[in-house]
Amino acid sequence: MAKFQTLIFILEGSLLDEKIAEQSALKQTLKSTGRDFGPSERLKYNSVRENNKLLGFEDRIQLILQTFFHENWQDAGQIFIKELQKQNRLNKEVLPFLNKVNCKVKLILLAKENKKVALQRMKNTELVNYFPFAYFKDDFTEKLPHKKVLTTILQKQNLAFATSLVIGTDLADEIQAAENAKIQSLWLAPKKVKMPISPHPTLHLNKLNDLLFYLELS
Repeated sequence: MAKFQTLIFILEGSLLDEKIAEQSALKQTLKSTGRDFGPSERLKYNSVRENNKLLGFEDRIQLILQTFFHENWQDAGQIFIKELQKQNRLNKEVLPFLNKVNCKVKLILLAKENKKVALQRMKNTELVNYFPFAYFKDDFTEKLPHKKVLTTILQKQNLAFATSLVIGTDLADEIQAAENAKIQSLWLAPKKVKMPISPHPTLHLNKLNDLLFYLELS
């Protein structure tokens, strides 16, 4: 396997802690309707995520809303999205890792949300200091997992497919898109989570730092 020279990070998940973000947005949405996010709600939320790993970003959020708000899920969705936009907690390994690889590999950011929303979520983080190249949902006519999203980025940046790596946490959107575009991928997920047959990531790591082995940093 060639050492990777380009890392394409998906903002939602590989950089931002999306599980905490969605949970916090759900908690605030419930609160706005006079409900609490108690132990039973937490179990229900975890069950939805655990049992629907092959749902993409938008479909998963819709399922969460339908599960908790039933016939009023579309109205609740407006509150949920506003609350999600406030969530900017980074995964704990992100900044130390970026400091190690900065200027040694090419870093590209890809967001599944539109530019206005994504930039709002990045506003009080240090991510803008590491990603000179960033792409957003509204930069494309297609959306993940369509292969055109990733192939367009590589072609615009004149990058080699063989030494580029897509880093994501979402099988249905990110890993499937990489497979569709014939680009190698890293699925960041707990080791105890079973590797799927399809889509099948090139690498399955639970710690971002473990990726250092696959990079040429000297």
